[in-house]
Amino acid sequence: MAIMGVVLFVIGCAMLVVRRSQQAKLSEMMATETSTAAKLLETAKYVTERMGRTGSFRQVAELKGTIKCESPLTSEIAKEPCVYYLSTVSREYEETCWETDPDTKEQVEKTQRKSEDVSNNEQRVRFWVEDATGRTQIDPGGAQVDAIKVVDRFEEGEQVEQGAEINFGGFGFHFAVSGGSNSNTRTLGYKFQESILPLDRPVYLLGEVSDSSGTLLVHQPAEKGKKFVISTKSEEALLRSAGSAIQWLLIGGIGLDVIGLVLIAIGLIR
Repeated sequence: MAIMGVVLFVIGCAMLVVRRSQQAKLSEMMATETSTAAKLLETAKYVTERMGRTGSFRQVAELKGTIKCESPLTSEIAKEPCVYYLSTVSREYEETCWETDPDTKEQVEKTQRKSEDVSNNEQRVRFWVEDATGRTQIDPGGAQVDAIKVVDRFEEGEQVEQGAEINFGGFGFHFAVSGGSNSNTRTLGYKFQESILPLDRPVYLLGEVSDSSGTLLVHQPAEKGKKFVISTKSEEALLRSAGSAIQWLLIGGIGLDVIGLVLIAIGLIR
């Protein structure tokens, strides 16, 4: 019982840590005014003229506009043009194992459903956020990306031999079954998922803009703890989501910590 209490207490503490991160994100979004491409360019020019050199301009920026890119990526599974994609394939399977029954002390055969990732590919490329006044270049490296799910499908499949290829649409990958033919596992199928940032999509962005590379560029903030967010959701939707998460993480974190401490106390007394 004490061990369970410790586990619950640790989970509760982790939820409170995540809550602080959500609070920081919410505060930063609310404190940052939306800029336009023209306004950022004007401010950078003003700073450069005052300092006498480029590379002096740096500030937190919030942008709203449309995704544009001359040389986009093509997503791995859906084959959609985009500036970011995350493609995952997981194997769903059943595994037979033996466990000791706590009452009879006998070995009992059980079947558990499990999952393992067999392919995970994340790609991104620089793009532009275009608004009514112009456009600003974005380097999405290191960003927290809220993309659009374009593939979420489960394909039933039998056990395959090592080195066989699984295909879904135009996408294929090689997969070797762990355990070989004598393994106590049975493949149920494969789950294909893919999320993308498509072209010509309205986007919200919070990050750091600077001219340190010689041109105006929004990128991951140099200061630790600062947020870098790229989302297809509106600012209003993001604020609502963060506010709700903060509330429930507080309730859940405190609740689990209290239950955990009670269980620890009971375990120690016993």
